[in-house]
Amino acid sequence: MAVAPFLNELEHTNLSTWLRESPSVFGFYFVLVFHTLGLSLVVGPNVVIDLRLLGLFREIPLAPLKRWFNVMWVGFCINAISGIFLVLAYPVKALTNPVFFLKLTFIAVAVWIMQRIKKQVFDDSSLAAGVIASNARMLAMSSIALWAAAITAGRLLAYTCSYLVYGVPCE
Repeated sequence: MAVAPFLNELEHTNLSTWLRESPSVFGFYFVLVFHTLGLSLVVGPNVVIDLRLLGLFREIPLAPLKRWFNVMWVGFCINAISGIFLVLAYPVKALTNPVFFLKLTFIAVAVWIMQRIKKQVFDDSSLAAGVIASNARMLAMSSIALWAAAITAGRLLAYTCSYLVYGVPCE
């Protein structure tokens, strides 16, 4: 498989090379730390809300958890920005690996479900009555599964390139 010239050029830009090879504390590992921080801000509150919808932690009132959606969006923005830098560090490796696109698909569907939960549960007037619809429970289970799948796919990116992408250097 030939690497697209655009990806090869992107891989050899000053920014890409600096991100990969810089001994600076602000290089690749700094970006990775921010990506992990963003991940915790997106997935952590999301899982707590999902578990609450599934019936755990019933003593925690549901209504105040609505504020956590702002935290989740901050985390998502941190992840999007740091994710772009991580892709720029290894564009050929990332953008030729099907696992990367699988990860993005899991994230897109998980964010869509996050918005569905907000709309169906937190923007619903019956929330005050404590009524949680069965479809909200299904959304919560799907959300947990999708975030787990996205995290797993993200971790597998570091190991799958040499197995899934023929002809691409996976250093």
